This record gives sequence, structure tokens and C-alpha cells, in this order.
Amino acid sequence: MPRVSLVETVTDRLLDRIISGEFPEGSALPPEAALAEQSGASRLTVREAVRVLSSQHVVRALQGRGTFVNPVTRWTSLEALVRMQRGDASKVIAQLVEVRAMIEVGAAELFAVRVSNEDLAGLRGYVEQMRAAHDRTDVGAFVAADLAFHDLILDGCGNPFVPATFLPISRALRDARTRTSSVTQIREHAIVEHSSIIEALETGSAEAAAAAMRSHLIQTRDDARRYLQATGDGST
Repeated sequence: MPRVSLVETVTDRLLDRIISGEFPEGSALPPEAALAEQSGASRLTVREAVRVLSSQHVVRALQGRGTFVNPVTRWTSLEALVRMQRGDASKVIAQLVEVRAMIEVGAAELFAVRVSNEDLAGLRGYVEQMRAAHDRTDVGAFVAADLAFHDLILDGCGNPFVPATFLPISRALRDARTRTSSVTQIREHAIVEHSSIIEALETGSAEAAAAAMRSHLIQTRDDARRYLQATGDGST
């Protein structure tokens, strides 16, 4: 097994132990030698795994005292945060939509005053791709076109800090969209909502674009909630 894969494996197992409560917030991790023995890996591998978690602010090293688990509010790894909430899929999706609203509603507002005919043509093309993927029940292609639609708005809003801020949640967002887009009605609603966003952008009104994006995100949240309740699927 490549060394990087072994480090990832040890990192994931250690994170799982933290998430399970074996090492709660504020507690010290066992010494490096003990972790190596428990994981069946070398001390060097364990050291690198702890370094990964430290870079994500899941843990912090205090000179001469040891390595301690940070509060979840300090974690910077979105994947770790999603795993922390994996017992409640509806909560994760709702929280992701809240973050999206904070970023994407403003991005749509900025984009509306900069949008070009070429941009609008690109957005229409992505909606057509969504329709085609929906008709053949190709969830992967549907999600790819959906993400590309939103990326065009984020990248074109005129502020490079916006897409940079959004990037860390992209992986979790793709996973959530793949899950919910497997539902026919949710795909149908998404196509309608994306078309409404284009119509708002065509007016050049920042207010209309922001309202259309907000409406889409509310629909996304409500659809996901209904789907999870209907299927009784509350776990990730």
C-alpha cells in the first residue's frame, strides 16, 4: 500500500475515534507510541496522520504537554464536519443550504449586473444538459451540469474571494446533490428553479436575481427535507 494511503487510513481511523467520543473535546490523544501500537502503523505514519488533523485544526499540539482535541467550531475540514454530523443527513443538508444562501444569493446579485449574453447562453446550455440527464435518469450528469451552472455564477460575479470561499464546501455539496438528485421530483423542481434564475438574470435586476437564487435554495432545502422524511432516511 502506498505510504500516502496508509497515512490517510490512519488519519481516518483517528478522526473516527475523535468523532465517536473516545477522545472528546479538550482531551489529550494517547502518546505517539501508543497510537502506533493501536493502529498497527509506524510512529512516522502516526506522526503524519496527527499532523494532517492538526492542519485541519481538529487537534492542536501544545509544546511539552501533548496533542489535544479542539472544539468542533474550530475545525476547518468540511469533510470532518460532515462526518461529525453523519447521523443526521437532513441536518447536514439544511446547514449546507444555509451556507450556500450566505454566499450564492450575494453572488447572484453581483452577477446580475455583469452578466453577458455569452454567460446567459452558457447557463441555458447547462439547464438543457440537466433536462437531458433527467430524461435518461443520469444522476451523475445531472449533478455535474447543476454544479457547472452555479460555478458559472460564482466565477462570474466579479469577486475572486467568492468562489474561493465556496470551494471548500464543493465536495460535500456534490455528495448531497447526488443523494437528493436521485429523486425524480427534486430534479424536476431544480430544472424549473434554474430556469427562473436565468429569467431573473435576463432582466439585469440584482434584486430579482438574488430573490430567484434564494427561492431555489429554499426549494432545495424543503425538497431534501421532504425526501428524507418520506424515506425515513435520516442517516448519512
